[in-house]
Amino acid sequence: MTQALTLSAEIIAIQEDIASLEQELGKVIFERDEMLNTVKPNLEAEYQKKIGYKELKRMETEITARRYKRQLELIRAAVNRQESIEEKDIAKQLDNDFQEWYKKINEQYEKVKEAEDRLNNLMSDDDNVEFKTLYRKLVFKLHPDLNPNQTKDEENLWHRVQLTYKSGDLEEMRSLMIILEAQDSAVELPSSKDILKKRKTKLTKQIQKIINNMSELEQAFPFNIVGKLADKAWVNTKVEEIQKQINQWQEKCEHYEALIKVLLVIKETRVN
Repeated sequence: MTQALTLSAEIIAIQEDIASLEQELGKVIFERDEMLNTVKPNLEAEYQKKIGYKELKRMETEITARRYKRQLELIRAAVNRQESIEEKDIAKQLDNDFQEWYKKINEQYEKVKEAEDRLNNLMSDDDNVEFKTLYRKLVFKLHPDLNPNQTKDEENLWHRVQLTYKSGDLEEMRSLMIILEAQDSAVELPSSKDILKKRKTKLTKQIQKIINNMSELEQAFPFNIVGKLADKAWVNTKVEEIQKQINQWQEKCEHYEALIKVLLVIKETRVN
């Protein structure tokens, strides 16, 4: 109290500005983290549930058609060279040729599976409110942009908070809040005008940087299809478009498979 009385009105005003900016920074940090760690995964999960599963089917059908086409090329080459056709060797080569494709299919399968798991295990509204409230308090207390003079223990605690937020573990978030409250201590703002002005400038820049980042996020997937995902007509149209592509690839599968059978018959006839 005695120190506050000795500070100039200008310094007190700057300290008040900094306190206000810190509140604003904490707010935008929370909003950005909410976008990245909650809203984005939920939107991605919703997309996979409504559309992604159909994209997986398209990928599976496409790779089957492409594999048949490549198989046809290998058999045709063997026929032209009048070589024997070793099915095991061809299958092995096809497996090698299509490793990257299978990897993409597995990745898409995992996305669809994770989406299903996420949507089936969402927190209740009450738990979600508590979770966000705890996280917001921890942001103000531990985020390095708001607490530039963190101790090593505080840095470690903040790292745990981030992991907990991403995993959506309410019990762990409660535990971290208890730990913080046990070691919490008030931190006074510096009284040097130069230091205060630098802090104010830095906070202002950090706030604007995060706001710009959120604006960029809003223009990218999945935020740019929020309204579309809620539009049943759009979703149905998208699914129908993908189904048409599936049908086209299925026709190619049947075409290549038929050609392979004909080619093998010709080869067998020549041998006999």
